[in-house]
This record gives sequence, structure tokens and C-alpha cells, in this order.
Amino acid sequence: MKKKHTIIISGILAAAIILSGLALAETQKTAYRKGFGHKQHHNGSFLQLLATYQQKNLMVQVLSEMTEQSVEAIQNKFKEQRMRTVMQELNIDRKAFRDAMQAKERTQIKQAVADGSITSEQEKEILAKMETHAKRRELMRKLIENGIEDGIITRDEARLLMRK
Repeated sequence: MKKKHTIIISGILAAAIILSGLALAETQKTAYRKGFGHKQHHNGSFLQLLATYQQKNLMVQVLSEMTEQSVEAIQNKFKEQRMRTVMQELNIDRKAFRDAMQAKERTQIKQAVADGSITSEQEKEILAKMETHAKRRELMRKLIENGIEDGIITRDEARLLMRK
């Protein structure tokens, strides 16, 4: 039974590594096509930039609330350091941060429905995707923990798999 369990976990981890490699390759291929210095004319690119800024500002706001530091202080930290470093420096629990972010995101989604920016059907679709993502992340965490316990992967390998 343990051998079967080990084979299944190994297969799933191998698939995860392959899929992440394919995703990275696609990202690099896309980045090469776009290139630096080339004008990018995409429909919606300004909306994507808006969404990116909103997400960053939301992260700063959540960290500010969790640490009781000013938004400006958190923003200054991000100018000098990456997210992972800031969270370690501030001693932020990743799960607590993720939960707080999801709560804020859900509030923003509900507000978008109230404002008429999205429909209730779109809200349901977004919330369903959020739920699926959370379930996939939890499943991956469990598989990795089992892999560590069974000696299939090391803690360092586990950290690499759980970065995203």
C-alpha cells in the first residue's frame, strides 16, 4: 500500500513539475515575443495594469492592517524588498495573509457587483475560480507534505514547489 501511495505521489509531483516547467516556458516565449522596447498594443492592457495596481495596493493595505504599520511604510519596504522578504521581516503568517487577502478580494468583488461593474453571474464565476484555486493549493500542500514524510522529496524541493 505504501509503495502504491509513493508511486501516486511521485507521479503527481512529476506532473506538477512538468506543468510548471511548461508554464515557465510559455511565459518566456511570450516575454521574448513582446520584448523590451517594443510597443505593445493589446486590448485591455490598461485594464490589466489597473488590476495589477489594485492587487498590489490591496496587499499593502492588508499588510498594513496586520502589522499596524502605515501604508506608506509598507510601500517603502516594497520599493527595496520582495514580498517574501517583507513578510519574513514583518513576521507575517502566510496563511493568515492569504485568508485576509481573500476576504478583501471577496469584498471588492461584491462591491463591483453593487457598482454594476460586473454581473452576479460574473461574481459567481470569479468566486468559483477562487474556491477551485484554494482547493488545488491545499491538495498540493498535502501531497508535498506526504512526499516529505515518505522521503520522496526534501524540504528544499518542497519549498521550490510551494513558491507559487
